Amino acid sequence: MRLLIADSDPTLKELYEHYFTDQGCQVVTVGNGLQCIDAIRKQMPDVLVIEHQIPWGGGDGVLQCLHQDYPFNSPEVVVLTSDGHTKNSCLDGLPNVGAYLRKPFLMRDLSKLIQRVKERVANAIV
Repeated sequence: MRLLIADSDPTLKELYEHYFTDQGCQVVTVGNGLQCIDAIRKQMPDVLVIEHQIPWGGGDGVLQCLHQDYPFNSPEVVVLTSDGHTKNSCLDGLPNVGAYLRKPFLMRDLSKLIQRVKERVANAIV
């Protein structure tokens, strides 16, 4: 599974990369919205994990751009939030937002969410 993880915290990016690489995933991490869009244009991930308040575009800006550029081929999305809300009205109307996770969280919780999102997509295709 190809994961793109967009988070502004360098320590968390390193942790994500090691954890999910050990889980057998191909992982790319980026630290802002512009890098995220660039990484998507280079190779479409299976799942995008994005921090809602990521600099240079924010999660909502990146997802709107993604939906405009790839309306039928967007990856599934997990949104990380630290603002106390598990949902955000700016993101609710966008397709492929499969889950929200509030920071701080356990890595196994993120891993379970990613797996559930992928299973839901696989079941919808069948």
